Amino acid sequence: MKRLLSIAGLVAAACMAFAVLPALAHDVDGPNDCQKPYRDFGDAPECIPAYPSGVLGKFPTCILTPATCPIGTQEFACPPISTAPGATGYVVHTADFNSYWLGCYITPLGPEGVDGETDGKTNTPAIGLSACSDIATDCVEVAFGGMTFDQDECYADGSDAGITAPIVFGLCSVSSVSYSVTNCAPVQRYAYLNICVDWNEDADWNDNFQCNAASGGACAYEWAVKNAPIFMPPGCALLTSPAFLSGPFKVHSWLRITISDNPAADDYPWNGSVSIGPFQNGETEDYPVEVTDRPTPAHGSTWGQLKVRYR
Repeated sequence: MKRLLSIAGLVAAACMAFAVLPALAHDVDGPNDCQKPYRDFGDAPECIPAYPSGVLGKFPTCILTPATCPIGTQEFACPPISTAPGATGYVVHTADFNSYWLGCYITPLGPEGVDGETDGKTNTPAIGLSACSDIATDCVEVAFGGMTFDQDECYADGSDAGITAPIVFGLCSVSSVSYSVTNCAPVQRYAYLNICVDWNEDADWNDNFQCNAASGGACAYEWAVKNAPIFMPPGCALLTSPAFLSGPFKVHSWLRITISDNPAADDYPWNGSVSIGPFQNGETEDYPVEVTDRPTPAHGSTWGQLKVRYR
């Protein structure tokens, strides 16, 4: 029931959006996150439709995954860099004080930008509750021609989000992702960066594909950035990921970005952090993206433009 929502739920969400003024705050659990412990989860679709085709997400987000949910597949043209998928797991971060996270929002009371959670926040159509465990979600992302997704972070969150504008990848192009971070410590910190992108719209991150000879014939991995070291100066910073090759198909897609003290295990694309325990510090954020032969989104595109704060 909670994973396949009715039209009535969508109508209720729309009413809620108009009934509540969009909040200017970039954080829903109060100021100065440097002084608060937190747990953070992802919010890519799991066991709910990920795309207009209706394919169910196999992205590791929810703590509990019903046995009826499908397991991701692994397609590869080159040797895989992740393990063969099993039952979908989840990603979780734990942090105490003076942590770091994605996004950069400074207030007179201290930095904000990461919210404590008990489970992943994802749903479609958006109704303000997560399909993972009926917890309240924080914003609505519109993507892929009109789908609505409940999430924790949305592009329009501005400086609270690590990525603040919709991403469009070219076909078999060398790409990178720019993202912002906040480091509470007064010194530079070292962490690991991981980025996954679904290059074939099958709603998992386990695959790789060979680009044609014209683009070099190299492989595009859905685990696009694997355990890359990053250095964060004190306070706010804008960083850019290592370059990676995007996929060969025009598709809708989901992107996951994770920063953490500890490197991800080889099952990260489908099992999250389950096999190694919680990531220490950092944050995971998920975003709808596009892969196309157009270099930028079409003028007037609506995906990624709606943000509604429920709290």
